[in-house]
Amino acid sequence: MKSTSSLTRSYRDPAAPLHLRWTLPSSKSLWARALLLDALRGKLPHFDFAEGTPLDILALHAALRTYQEGAEEINVSESGTAMRFVCAYLAVTTQRHVRLSGTGRQHERPIAPLVEALRSQGAKITYLNYEGYPPLLIEPSTFAWQGCVLDASSSSQYLSALLLLAPTLPTGFEVDTRRYGLASRPYALMTIAQLREQGFIWEEAPSGLFAYRGKVEEDSRGTSPLDRGYEADWSAASYAYALLSLLPIGSTIELSGLALPSLQGDAAYLVQLFEQLGVHTEKTEAGICITHNAEEAKRAHFTAHMSDCPDLVPAVVAALVGRGEAFTLSGVAHLRIKESDRLQALTDELAKLGVKLTLGPDSLSWDGKTPLTAHGSPNTLSPHGDHRIAMALALLALRVPKLRMQEPEVVAKSFPCFWQEVAPCIIQQSE
Repeated sequence: MKSTSSLTRSYRDPAAPLHLRWTLPSSKSLWARALLLDALRGKLPHFDFAEGTPLDILALHAALRTYQEGAEEINVSESGTAMRFVCAYLAVTTQRHVRLSGTGRQHERPIAPLVEALRSQGAKITYLNYEGYPPLLIEPSTFAWQGCVLDASSSSQYLSALLLLAPTLPTGFEVDTRRYGLASRPYALMTIAQLREQGFIWEEAPSGLFAYRGKVEEDSRGTSPLDRGYEADWSAASYAYALLSLLPIGSTIELSGLALPSLQGDAAYLVQLFEQLGVHTEKTEAGICITHNAEEAKRAHFTAHMSDCPDLVPAVVAALVGRGEAFTLSGVAHLRIKESDRLQALTDELAKLGVKLTLGPDSLSWDGKTPLTAHGSPNTLSPHGDHRIAMALALLALRVPKLRMQEPEVVAKSFPCFWQEVAPCIIQQSE
């Protein structure tokens, strides 16, 4: 039986500003890339992981350790990042037959673009169930490294997985994404920046063509910021921004550990998007402080292109629906292959609250004419097994009484302490 939690508004005076302080998890994007790079260089560390470490990081580290200890069955749980990164890692390193699998929706999420790119260089990878999807059988192989064409139009992680193979690549190797386009470009640029800090140099010229220029000598570079610890997660911060946009004017949230500017692509987009909703961002010594300064004059229709920042979509939708603002978000087609079909999940669950979203081939919109409806009986929502859907929809407890969320534990995938952070505004009671 699935667990369910009741979510209720907990602050007493709905007009009084709140002043909150959140502790965010470390950036799982930066951390995952660092782990794979460490593994490729034979330096994968043992960690005593702190409480609150995202499950995606635990899954990736466990998969890499399990492989290095001689296992022939590698399971990356529900982590799509781990599936793609470990696939590339095993293809170039394995000296034995290895089966790579996952759980949850993992075997429904495509991996063909990455597999085909690796095969074109000599990798021996076999689909064990359905063509184009995990689980995979990966065998020892010899690589030609002649350059490859990659379809990264649905996920930049396919590209990042190849970029991170830099320690094994010859200088001059090229990955060409121009034929198909590149989704979530800032994440690929983050990978390149992170590799550059470690001395592995990729250049993009012309746009969409990535060439490896080799490794810079150790003594010619400064200390990597990653050696001083991992920056907090800007994607996780999106729920603080969305929450604040629904709180009274004058409310603030301090978010420690965030850098601005940041290697994380979501940072700039998050600041810009929520500035339009009256949320101002200010740098502090510890990170940032966000303030709900004033209600911006509502637009007839909020519009944004989200192709470069797909992880922000659920939080942005929750904020706009909670504020009663009509919107159109474009560039969202690739959200269908996340932990859930996020477009359908948002459409289905908000319909339970009276909000009728319109789902297009590459867009999600709302005319604002079907506002949130507070029914007399409890409203039970499903996160569809997706951490970002759960966290975004939970914020609507500020607007909808007697809201219930199934599977509240799914937030542990990226933000294990989420419920503690929202507790001053939203009470979670397990049932």
